[in-house]
Amino acid sequence: MRYLMKALIKGSVVIFPLLITLWMVWSALSWLNELGLSVLNVLHLEAIVFPGSGLLIMLITLLGTGLLFQFNPVTWLYQYVEDALLRFPLVKTLYGAVKDFADMFDGEKPKAQQVVLLDMAGQGQVIGFVTSTSVPTPVKNANPQSQLVAVYLPMSYMVGGYTLFVAQERLTYVDWSIEDAMRFALTAGVSQTQAKVREKPQSEGKNSPTDDPVSAESPLL
Repeated sequence: MRYLMKALIKGSVVIFPLLITLWMVWSALSWLNELGLSVLNVLHLEAIVFPGSGLLIMLITLLGTGLLFQFNPVTWLYQYVEDALLRFPLVKTLYGAVKDFADMFDGEKPKAQQVVLLDMAGQGQVIGFVTSTSVPTPVKNANPQSQLVAVYLPMSYMVGGYTLFVAQERLTYVDWSIEDAMRFALTAGVSQTQAKVREKPQSEGKNSPTDDPVSAESPLL
């Protein structure tokens, strides 16, 4: 019985992550396909509908959009429209949060190592992500003696977390990719990856970022 139970657990550990991953990928592709089919229906192009046509249309649209953004006029127009949308408070909050999160995984945008370990005063250290070194003016005025940065602390096995304003001397910058650190934090350490603690800069005597933050406008969440 113990041998069968061990085999059952082993099989579950192997099969369930694979099934869940396949289900999520299939769901995303199905959603893109349905969205593409909706576009074809709106344009009254039902004659060219075939299995997978919606997904093909969406992939072509995404590819075309990426190519268009190689031209400065298109980028300028997009920024103009984006600035207009960000004038609305609710849109600014939702769009800004989603865009900042997506920008973390944009390989073309320059970003320094922003993974940090936050000292919890004798409780240990938690994984965090520096999202901005430019804190809001009211927060800066309330803490004039501290050099604060915005740090996002993800919660394990949950979609959420906390955004803290933390003094830089409490942070230890580590040589760890954002993707690996996020996966480690969200899985409570089940996903093991290698990380190296970054040495403290000799000139400052404390840890500090070496490049622009992931986002200089708003916290991740």
